[in-house]
Amino acid sequence: MEVLIKMSCKSMRHRFEEERRKGLDFEKAMEMYRDVEGSIRAHKIELQELQRANQDPKEISHLQEHINEGEKLLQEIKSLQMH
Repeated sequence: MEVLIKMSCKSMRHRFEEERRKGLDFEKAMEMYRDVEGSIRAHKIELQELQRANQDPKEISHLQEHINEGEKLLQEIKSLQMH
């Protein structure tokens, strides 16, 4: 059974920026990519549950923003060029 760890998108973005400043290598970039992917999956599961339960639209919108932010971070990691 896969365990999904949900981290805040802001904390993941901060971690990514910090690693880039220190010198991001391929292994660390892949680890971060997998972490972000897992977080997005967890957010999407939570989003589906909120939508099924007809929860507050503001809460749903806020969670969707987190998903979008995570997906942007994934694209940024994908676009990295290693030297």
